[in-house]
Amino acid sequence: MIDEALEVFKKIYDKEGEELVVNKHIPKDGTYILVNIKSGKIIEKLNIFYDKKTKDIEGKYNQYYDYIRAFDYYSNIIGTNKALDLPRKKIHSNQLYSFFVKKETILKEDLKKSVIKYKKNALNPEKRYKGKDMEIYKNIENDLLPIDKETGEKIFSWIEDNITKPLILEKSEEYLEKFFIKIEKDKNEDYLKIFFVEDDLDKSLELFRNEYKRYLIPNIYNKNDYNQKIENKIYGLPNTNMTLNSDKPFLENKTRKIGIPYLVDIEEILLQYVFYNYLIPELKQGNNFIYFSDDKIIPKTNKEPCPSEAKYLLNASYSKNIDIKNFNIISKNSSKKREINFKEILPEKNNNSKIEYGNLDKVMVMELVDKFFFNSLLLGNIFNDAEDIKVRQVELKKLLINYKNGLYKWFYLRDELEIKKSIKKLYLDSIIVNIKTEYDKVSINNQFNLGFCLEVYFYGKSELMEEIMNVKEVFLNHTLSEEDWNLSNDDEYFWAVGQILSYINSKRNTKNKNLDFIVPILSIKSINILKERVFNIIKSYAHLINSKKVSRTISNINIYEPKEIKKFILLAGFTADRALYSSSKNKEEEE
Repeated sequence: MIDEALEVFKKIYDKEGEELVVNKHIPKDGTYILVNIKSGKIIEKLNIFYDKKTKDIEGKYNQYYDYIRAFDYYSNIIGTNKALDLPRKKIHSNQLYSFFVKKETILKEDLKKSVIKYKKNALNPEKRYKGKDMEIYKNIENDLLPIDKETGEKIFSWIEDNITKPLILEKSEEYLEKFFIKIEKDKNEDYLKIFFVEDDLDKSLELFRNEYKRYLIPNIYNKNDYNQKIENKIYGLPNTNMTLNSDKPFLENKTRKIGIPYLVDIEEILLQYVFYNYLIPELKQGNNFIYFSDDKIIPKTNKEPCPSEAKYLLNASYSKNIDIKNFNIISKNSSKKREINFKEILPEKNNNSKIEYGNLDKVMVMELVDKFFFNSLLLGNIFNDAEDIKVRQVELKKLLINYKNGLYKWFYLRDELEIKKSIKKLYLDSIIVNIKTEYDKVSINNQFNLGFCLEVYFYGKSELMEEIMNVKEVFLNHTLSEEDWNLSNDDEYFWAVGQILSYINSKRNTKNKNLDFIVPILSIKSINILKERVFNIIKSYAHLINSKKVSRTISNINIYEPKEIKKFILLAGFTADRALYSSSKNKEEEE
């Protein structure tokens, strides 16, 4: 599924090397300590915390941060089932030059047994591996620097003297405050990470890389029991994004001779592993949209559109593991670039509105579609499955489910076909949902105006917009005329009805002068029933009518026989400026 993405990543990785991934690595929250191997003294103690809101890293300006980040990257275990202190799984580092443990574990657990096991496996890996595991280890052992067991003894002596023994004698928060860091109650998942280094930190970095390879290669496969040797190459099951082991054989196919999903060689598995490590910090920072051109990787948030040079898009999320949602090929988009012009066809009545009309770029379109049509709930859910969409209002959730796929293709894949076919239905459906659920201060007129401009963008025109603009002008001329006039078509009838109901609503003695007044009318499907309901409303509020032009409009409404219901013309007439006030002065007097 992601072969194309891996191919692009490999080009960049071959050119830039491990620095490409190491420099993006974000260490987990915790206290990081550098200890000089020779003297046993602490060189630096640094608290690192990642702020999920600001996307900033506390501690990144420390003089040792770059080294600590690299040491941390080369010291992480693939997973707890690959820990060196199995079966306890309390120590989460992978080599003798580092020691990782959660702070809560220090307080709750007896680390002595874990440390003994960890020391044994770190200093004597050949005793850890058996069968196919040993076969893989033997293949790489000659390419690695030999283990410095004398240095290893010094390191574990320091751990014994400074961590294991003191905690046995005095397992308390006071001890940790004195030596390490105060345990914060809401951050008990934080790590204590210790790195044992030489005077020359660059030399230490090479040692860390060496031990990283010693751990990584034999553990990179999901389980070495699944490995097959073909022409001196070992093929096995990747550990990345895979759930298959002896306890949880979820993906195993029992009907095949080889039941495991697929086998790849060591080079591809290592590439996949590094690629996933590259993705993690991007996903942590909210860049869930990873675009690929021929020679670039362009991470983006869900609020940013598709880059012009992009060829592929990978969507993923991250909590404890990477979850790849989908992978798409991006449309070549051979059509000419057109501007999206946002006009105020129906005036926005909110004087505090900060809406800017004019030409819109793709970012502005995404923001307005999200805000006006989906109450700002679209972009955060756009590649979520239906069951993962957390929206309380049922009608709004249905709207999201119905249109998110088409909008996803348009915003992020440059594919306009699906949304073009449904754009009119989208904005009209969103208006109805807004009426039912009362979006948070989202104006119906804003929805109309944005819908009109998108129709014009896709089709060059909007028939509904033209009908509204035309009938609005015709009705205004009627109301300004001193001569008798008649309604000539259904558009004029429903616009007039909307204007009359808006006029009555403005005169009613109530604080809630909103769309609730006409909601029952919009659901009527019979013309006769609708006409009767309108007549009854006018009759009920006849005492509020003291204008000649209003009376004349009502007479024309009662006379005219509409052929089909045009509820959106009625709705637009209701939300538009009222032409039934002859001037602002008269409007003020009448109100």
